[in-house]
Amino acid sequence: MNGIVRVGLAVLVLREGKILLGHRSAKRKDTGGIFEPDTWTVPGGKQEFGESMFEGAAREVREETGLEIGVPELFSASDDVQPDRHFVTLQFVARSAEGEPQVMEPEKEDEWRWFSPDGLPENLYSPTRRFLEKYFANYEKACSGGKEE
Repeated sequence: MNGIVRVGLAVLVLREGKILLGHRSAKRKDTGGIFEPDTWTVPGGKQEFGESMFEGAAREVREETGLEIGVPELFSASDDVQPDRHFVTLQFVARSAEGEPQVMEPEKEDEWRWFSPDGLPENLYSPTRRFLEKYFANYEKACSGGKEE
């Protein structure tokens, strides 16, 4: 990517205590992001020129799943770096979503499924794994009144 840092968007979509994950097709082509086919990921992609980060997050969820999430909450950010690419990924949480998830881009994800937090698949996309670890650590800290255990 010639030394360019890009903006990635990742959205944790929650419904009734479950997390929406999509299976990245094993036949998926490299689209310029962190390339890890045959893994499970939250919806997301790249921010487009001229759109706000919130518009981009909602657009990515809609384009990939057909769900409407409204304006998501900005949760955190991370550096996702590989030898030939670098993304600063903005991580969002959507606490509601209208509709049922559908495979909208079968060349990228071949399935969308709701998972309970204690039943997540082993083969998580590495940026998604780090996002979920951070989210659950923050959630547990909030539940304990902000006290470190």
